[in-house]
Amino acid sequence: MAEYTRHSVAFIRDTANYILRARASRAEQADPPTVGKKWVDRFIKRHKYDIVPSHVLDANRQASEDPEAINAWFLKYKAVVAEHGIVADDIWNMDETGFQIGVGKDQMVVTKRRRAHYFSLPTNRESATAVEAISATGRVIPVFLILSGTMHMANWYRLEELDKDTVIGTSPTGYSNDELSMAWIQHFEAYTKKGAVGSKRLLLMDGYGSHCTREFIQYCDDSSIVPFGFPPHSTHLLQPLDVVMFQPLKHYHAEALDLIVRDGCANITKIEFLSVIQEVRRKAFREDSILSAFKKSGLVPYDPLVVMRRIQERQERALTPPPPPAPELQSSPFNTPVTLRQLKKIAYDLQTQAKEEDFNPALKRTLDQFVRGALTQGTELLYTMRDLKRTKMAEEVTRRRRSQKNQQLKAGGVLTVDHARKIVRQKDDDALEKARKIVERADAQMRNMYKKWFGEAAKVARKYRLDGRLEPLYIVDQEGKGRFLRRG
Repeated sequence: MAEYTRHSVAFIRDTANYILRARASRAEQADPPTVGKKWVDRFIKRHKYDIVPSHVLDANRQASEDPEAINAWFLKYKAVVAEHGIVADDIWNMDETGFQIGVGKDQMVVTKRRRAHYFSLPTNRESATAVEAISATGRVIPVFLILSGTMHMANWYRLEELDKDTVIGTSPTGYSNDELSMAWIQHFEAYTKKGAVGSKRLLLMDGYGSHCTREFIQYCDDSSIVPFGFPPHSTHLLQPLDVVMFQPLKHYHAEALDLIVRDGCANITKIEFLSVIQEVRRKAFREDSILSAFKKSGLVPYDPLVVMRRIQERQERALTPPPPPAPELQSSPFNTPVTLRQLKKIAYDLQTQAKEEDFNPALKRTLDQFVRGALTQGTELLYTMRDLKRTKMAEEVTRRRRSQKNQQLKAGGVLTVDHARKIVRQKDDDALEKARKIVERADAQMRNMYKKWFGEAAKVARKYRLDGRLEPLYIVDQEGKGRFLRRG
């Protein structure tokens, strides 16, 4: 039975670029060529692969796209901003997004067959939540992570990849609750108060229950924070984090997870999740993306028509019949599928000679097949060696991380990475001090034992000498030979 594989678009682009680097001349090694922006699309169409995206709009969200209700909310938003004199620097949006530790977002799948495909994937479905906050001027505060569990573990905070200002909380489910929401608003206050321009900050958020507790609202009032909620099921239109930011965040998380899996890690844990989340956020939360998120939401600059036009376009698309399928592209002439620099010159010489010499047509075809096969096998070998090297490196990193002693630091609550690292260092120092004392105690016991042995031996020797059973020892000093002992 033939074997079929499926890969993400990023995987195909990465592989093509790697092959181009391998075949590049020495002069091109410093700046090797890469495939174009649309190369993968053309490659997929040329070889008649299927590409399978998946975008589903929740029914409640679709039903909530009422222009009148959206316009009324914008008017209230404008009035609140004017009433409190809030400037763009002090307009913030917060929201939570969930992750499954070992499960990435569904990606584009490229396959030769239109049927289900099965392949190995991590099965860790532990939940984790990232609570993010961005401002209308492009700022983002350190992430507030919620991991499933009841104990903070030392190995989480040994990771160098984590920013020291990251906050980690725990809950049995990996989701937020009233206690963690209070901890987050205090985290928000600590990182936005100093940079506030006006006297009050506007906090745009959804109507999740733990954000509407009396303690949460009271803390906002006491801290000059004005909480302002979105209409139900409308965050896909109005909330900057939902409109723009979370999509690339999930995309980069899926890419990082895919790379970990390709490097041979089949058991993805919280350690692997924490090791990539900082880099994932760095890629997703760019200043220009944050500014674009507020603009596309019609919030800053204030422009409700941006959202109204999007609602209208969505409704028109729902009423428009789907276009007829595009005509299939003719496959371009297919020469050698892949080449390497080391084999390219030899292959060219062989094929040129076959054309110039009076070769038998059957021999020419056989030679051409051999050249193609050699180039293909060489490329596959190089790619396999690259994967093996990456896998070994990933296994070594994983082994080092998991070989460290894992200790329980705290039950529940939250810890900043900086504070937790101090606790870990103190525990490590305490463990080192304990080990040092054990060694010193063992050394002292050994010295006392030796002292006892030598003392007893000296007493026996003295008794034997007094009894005449042991002749006395004399120190003899001979010139040129040094000093030595002699008995009798």
